[in-house]
Parts: sequence; C-alpha cells; structure tokens
Amino acid sequence: MAGEDKIGPTAHYTAYVWSRLRLPYSELFATPKGAALFWGFRLAGEWIAAVTPGVPSLPQYLAQRHFAIEHALDRLKPDRIVELGAGLSRRGLTWAFDRGVDYVEVDLPHMVEAKRALIPERLRTPRLRHVSHDVLSPSFREELQALLAGSERPAIIAEGVLGYFESEARTRLAESVASALAPRAGIFLADIRHQKAGMPIGVHFLRAGIKLATGGRGASTDFRDEQEIRAFFRQAGFAAAEPMDLRDVARAPRVPSPARVWRARAGVRSPE
Repeated sequence: MAGEDKIGPTAHYTAYVWSRLRLPYSELFATPKGAALFWGFRLAGEWIAAVTPGVPSLPQYLAQRHFAIEHALDRLKPDRIVELGAGLSRRGLTWAFDRGVDYVEVDLPHMVEAKRALIPERLRTPRLRHVSHDVLSPSFREELQALLAGSERPAIIAEGVLGYFESEARTRLAESVASALAPRAGIFLADIRHQKAGMPIGVHFLRAGIKLATGGRGASTDFRDEQEIRAFFRQAGFAAAEPMDLRDVARAPRVPSPARVWRARAGVRSPE
C-alpha cells in the first residue's frame, strides 16, 4: 500500500487486531505489514499466552483497553473528541461518520498524511479532522485549547500513548491536557501500567509484544502503584482520577492486565 513505510509498527499491529475483531471501518486500515507483525509474534511464542488460561495475549490486552475507552465515551456522550497519537485507529470514522461527533486525530505529519490517504472519498466528512502537533512541545497546551474551542463536553484520548514517555514527558503532556480541559470540565482517558498489577507470567508476553509492536519503544518505566498514578494526575492539575471498572464493559476480555484505563476529570462537573 502507498505510504506504508511512513506508518509505525504500533499502528500496523493494532489496526490488524481491530480488523480481526471486525470493528467498524477497521478493514480500511489493516495492512500486510500489520498481518506480518501479528502472525510473526504469534508464531514466535505469543501463541502460548493465547492458549493458556489466565495469561492474556497481546490482542486481548489491546481489546480490553479499546473497549474500555469506547464504553467511557458511550457514557460521556462527548460533543468533541481529540485522540492523541491516533495512528490507524478506526474510532474517528465511527464517531464522526456514523455518530456525527466532531473528532480530531492528532499525530505526527507522516502519520497524518498516510492516514488521510487510506480514507475513501465516500467516507470523508468535515467532522473528522487530522492535524499534526508535537504533543510534547511547549505550545501544545495552547494548540489543544484551540482544538477544543466551542465544545461543551469534550474528551481527550491517549490510547497506548503515555507508555512511550518517561516521567517528565508524561507529566508535561498530562499538564497540557488538564489545562485545556479544565474550562470545560472535560474528561481524559488513558491506559496506564503499574508494577503491582500482579501478572508474573503474562506480563512478560505483553512486554515482549509491546516492544515488538512499537519497534522497541512503548515500555517506559511503570508507575509503582495506583496511589502514584492518582498523585500523577493530581499534580498535573486534574480534579479526580480513577481506573475504570471493567465489569460493565461488555466486550472487554476478562483477563488480568498490567494496565488499566483511567478516567481523569478536569474542572468540577460530573463525568457522567
């Protein structure tokens, strides 16, 4: 496919997982490279996790966080969604084209160019925008505020993003998000790992998979525990933050995971 060399391995792999789950529009973003990564890792040893009860596979881990975020968005009913590091996610088309919600996908220039090229003319809508910003730049706070202008119930998503960054960069990004959301009492959804998740076997498969799917990145230092995660959000400027309860998430695989999706609230309004 044209422009495939511009797309990172994370995007290829996750897009192929979404296509295997037959999620809406996922077939548009499934690539031969994604299939090669998926089956290469499966044959290299991930199949052990796939057939061992209680040990999550990487696709289960990815599906768990994806469906948790979808569930949170369904409850929030946002009027604008900004997804950071959107990659080849099919979510933007689903919410913009099918549900009529303003959706902004933020990524690096080469990723934005490649993503636009994969969307057929019949599915293009002004409600779905693709923009390029450096999420760690000093100006990102103001850029994010501009992207939220006019919204009343915004949500910002960072799916599989915070794990790329070490402590200082994670904090800088979270501060930008909290500052942009605060005037609108918005919600931030992000998956976060911590060391006390209690997965002595499965975590090794997942870490290997994350490294493979991210080209050796995406495995930065974990938080120690949930208390440290709450402190992280509080120090960034959020009013409250809690991990999502997966019991109400219908399609989320019931497997242990080193990560949970956290819902952080800026401002004073209830997130429901």
